[in-house]
Amino acid sequence: MNRKKRIAFQGRHGAYSESAAYYLFGDNISMIPMHSFEDIYQGIETGLIDGGAIPIENSTAGSVYENFDLLYKWRHPIVAEVTLQIEHALCAIKGTRIEDLRRVLSHPQGLAQCSRFFAQNPIIEKVPFFDTAGSAEEIAKRNTHTDGAIASAFAAQYYNLEILANGIENMKGVNFTRFYAIQKNQPELPEGNNIKTILLFELKKSKSSGSLYNALGCFAKRELNLTRIESRPHPDRPWEYIFHLSFEGSPHEPKVIEALQELQQYTDFIYRLGSFKKGLTQGLKFEV
Repeated sequence: MNRKKRIAFQGRHGAYSESAAYYLFGDNISMIPMHSFEDIYQGIETGLIDGGAIPIENSTAGSVYENFDLLYKWRHPIVAEVTLQIEHALCAIKGTRIEDLRRVLSHPQGLAQCSRFFAQNPIIEKVPFFDTAGSAEEIAKRNTHTDGAIASAFAAQYYNLEILANGIENMKGVNFTRFYAIQKNQPELPEGNNIKTILLFELKKSKSSGSLYNALGCFAKRELNLTRIESRPHPDRPWEYIFHLSFEGSPHEPKVIEALQELQQYTDFIYRLGSFKKGLTQGLKFEV
């Protein structure tokens, strides 16, 4: 019998990243929570784990810059993506009512995103906590009807908490997080359509005026759709940048091959982080 893949995520059990991991790697996995994002990359490098699920951007909070920098540092291939719709649930131990609550724990962003709930319930104190899933774990340990947590319904299920209200975020239906699956080795290039490719590149040191324009033009003139570009400070060269570029297309396609060949004229460094089937938008997956 094949052993389960060991897949890591940052945070505590019940985190949104843990739910994303099941979409990214399948159900036959063993989930390993880790303290930091860099712990995931180090674990993949040493073989402690087989892969990781990392958040890369949120539709309301923006980019997770730490993971852009770590992708450049470690160069672990991206092999899949998924976008989760994020919904915040108010949870507490079984038998609790909303009117019993006096304190609610969550990550500061989670508290801020549910500010209308607190305005409607001024008797409840907002208590910042390091992690949404961790707040659910803490409430399960406290075992009191006066304390609750804002976390995912996935976390509530994991810690055997009761959901008092679901979808309490201020702006419903607009909060999404995209996650990548990373692993040690680059897989074979996928076949078929609907392929996304992600590159790292640095412009030439002796860059002339319009060098970034020319680099991006390699894709525009071939009608290749750019889906995202992100610049991050170069770790070794002040005022120079690493560019993360994603576009729709497979390295098998002749026009992609031509674009990458031309891109070499304007860059000192190009690295393909991954090519994979474009991910879908999903709801939370419940696996405990």
